[in-house]
Amino acid sequence: MSIEQIASFIVVLGVLIFVHELGHFLMAKRAGVGVLKFSLGFGPKLLGVKRGETEYLLSALPLGGYVKMIGEDPGDTSPEATDPERSFSQKRVGIRALIILAGPLTNLLLPILLFSGINMTVGQDYVVPVLGRPDANSPAAEAGLEPRDRILAVDGKPVTRWEEVELPVRMSTGEPVVLTVQREGRTFDVRLTPRKSKLFDPLGQEHEVWDVGLHPLIPAQVARVEPGLPARAAGVQAGDVIAAIDGTPVVEWEEMSRIIRSRPGQPIVLSVLRHGQPLEIRMTASRETEKEATGESREIGKIGIASAGPEVARERLGPFRAIAAGVEETAQTSLLLVQGVWKIIQGRISPRTIGGPIMIAQVTGEVAQRGLRQLIKWTALLSINLAILNLLPIPILDGGHLMFSLVEWLRGKPVSLRKRELAQQVGFVLLVGLMIFAFYNDIFRLLGRP
Repeated sequence: MSIEQIASFIVVLGVLIFVHELGHFLMAKRAGVGVLKFSLGFGPKLLGVKRGETEYLLSALPLGGYVKMIGEDPGDTSPEATDPERSFSQKRVGIRALIILAGPLTNLLLPILLFSGINMTVGQDYVVPVLGRPDANSPAAEAGLEPRDRILAVDGKPVTRWEEVELPVRMSTGEPVVLTVQREGRTFDVRLTPRKSKLFDPLGQEHEVWDVGLHPLIPAQVARVEPGLPARAAGVQAGDVIAAIDGTPVVEWEEMSRIIRSRPGQPIVLSVLRHGQPLEIRMTASRETEKEATGESREIGKIGIASAGPEVARERLGPFRAIAAGVEETAQTSLLLVQGVWKIIQGRISPRTIGGPIMIAQVTGEVAQRGLRQLIKWTALLSINLAILNLLPIPILDGGHLMFSLVEWLRGKPVSLRKRELAQQVGFVLLVGLMIFAFYNDIFRLLGRP
């Protein structure tokens, strides 16, 4: 990784830690609890300055931070620790829970602010309702819909976004829908009757939905060229539009990918449009081994290009719409991550998907190269991850402290110091084990091992 990529990772991580600890700090101050230390990082002090009773520190180990409050240690019997006005341990259980919860909540507030800010300033991206090739034997295919058809309205209601097409179909309960379609300057209506079909969400969970077999068009346009693979060596560039492979015209990324994957080790000729000018680029696809869902391995061709995704447009939103969209995106991402964690616990998603600091640093560096907007969105995603991780009911994390607070509220008295210390030790071992496992996954990814 370059120095710029490492710097991006340090800045992003620093922001997330600062925001998390700031939540604890501000809520503690609001509750009248004395704060002795506010540290970014753990371990030996690198820099420090004292303002009032609080020492603000930059510490050597950057993978976290802490706020040290008066009376936080249950075994502390000093006069300050027993002061009901200034001591954390002397506050009501509800107040203590709010101080604990403030860190993760601040990490959830940050993405709302970041997403909302992007929506207001740069704009919100949305997929335009231009069709890809319909599913075989689907109502859309039987009605003769074709790639590049544009949907103008659903049941007479004008649409500009793909979701405005998808949602009425999903909500139809099988009742026919009428699509107004534009093709090469001609406009016509198509009546489709949705059927029940299986849909897999990003976590691989199957859902039964009403569907007509439509998908947005993902054009065969290159967004990124991977180093060390045939496309980079042959001179393919980001922005190139692939019009044909070995003379076979292609419209969508999927059909282009299917042809390349079917030719491991074979020479291929890409017919490319670059800034409107036609080019022919020759290369030989590399041989890669891929595991199928059945567990069997097969050989596929790969040239090292990545898709730009479906065609999108951008709309700048007003403050209220921007904030609403920011809340919605944060909530949806949070729910998806919670479901993902639960599926890992259930064994339905491989724990090999867990990434550690090395992977996060790599991805942060790559995202930073794509521009500030993408880096801000990635920071928002990491902030949601940090909030959810901290809310896990593991002693030593915020979720573990909240669990103790809940038990105290239910029992009417705190958990004994001995039991708390034992639980903290168990939690520490679990957390260290998780970190070691994440590092193990990261190292094996670097080595190219599955």
